[in-house]
Amino acid sequence: MRRVGLRRVALLNRRGFVALLAAGLWTGVTRVGATPAVVRYQDRQYIRLSDWASWRGLRLSRSPGSREIVASGPNLRIAFLIDGTRVEYNGTGLWFSYPVLAVDGQVIAWAQDVRGVLDTLVQPPRLAPGKRIRTICLDAGHGGKEPGQKSGNRLEKQYTLALAQELRGRLVDAGFSVVMTRRSDAYVDLAERPAIAIRNSADLFVSLHYNASPDGGSDASGVEVYAMTPEGAKSTNVSADVGSLRAWAGNENDRENVLFAYHMQRSLLQRLPGTMDRGVRRARFLVLRLAEMPAILIEGGFMSNAGDARWIYSETGRGRMAQAIVDGIQAYKRQVERGSGSGAIQGNTSSTSSTSRSAPGSSKN
Repeated sequence: MRRVGLRRVALLNRRGFVALLAAGLWTGVTRVGATPAVVRYQDRQYIRLSDWASWRGLRLSRSPGSREIVASGPNLRIAFLIDGTRVEYNGTGLWFSYPVLAVDGQVIAWAQDVRGVLDTLVQPPRLAPGKRIRTICLDAGHGGKEPGQKSGNRLEKQYTLALAQELRGRLVDAGFSVVMTRRSDAYVDLAERPAIAIRNSADLFVSLHYNASPDGGSDASGVEVYAMTPEGAKSTNVSADVGSLRAWAGNENDRENVLFAYHMQRSLLQRLPGTMDRGVRRARFLVLRLAEMPAILIEGGFMSNAGDARWIYSETGRGRMAQAIVDGIQAYKRQVERGSGSGAIQGNTSSTSSTSRSAPGSSKN
């Protein structure tokens, strides 16, 4: 645990780190007192979690000797780990770009993680008046000369297309218009995929993929959803960073991207019982960089894992996964189309799914 000084930090007169109870009832957007101050540490801007929790009307607590810090309110529990980048928001995993740190008795988080992730989930963005989520672009990963992952004689491109076809029917039944980047075993250039969505005025872009262990092992498992990495931030899988950490078109929807990814990950965990929660992650995959609408990339499990195979290879399992994706889209749609009010993401504060704390690399471009 790091114990070096903060620059320009007015330390609170407390012994260690104690639970605090903020004034007022939890409403999802309660803000008590001044906006949390930014402090500098190792040339980055951070925010004290005690200040942020107080501002949001949350209790912040830490058991003696524990690395876990918990911010809580009615129907809301956010768990952080000191020196860790994974956060649990009501039982669903999210990955910060930089670790939460303990410095001089204070627990701090990178300011962009606080503003771009926590503030987004606590106070979600809204669509402009009259705007609605109507058209979904489904991108079945790989195709043609690009097979994707392999598990035995099974190819990822086959099963992403099968899922997209099942999903299309369910979305149409739910009242959406659907655009497909491919309808057959055809190769489609990566840059062309978001371009198809743009030409068809899609409101959301959903890229469908599956994982597989590079060594053919069967232990790795679970679902994960990727959103575009914010400007200046590190991706969860640093191998997915391309050149500089500059802004791309996909960063125009940073808040919507992470909100959409959260709803999707939560829905997958709810619909696929026992699935490992690999969390909401960040990457600069080309389809996410070039998307001009809220966009996510779903890794719907490991083709090499027997448990995950339930949702990949059988029609019944694909139907469950397709419905989970429909539910995630519907949840996001309800959130951003809602009228005025708190709109905070609440719900169950625990999850029956398992948790993965590893962030291995990805083969996606």
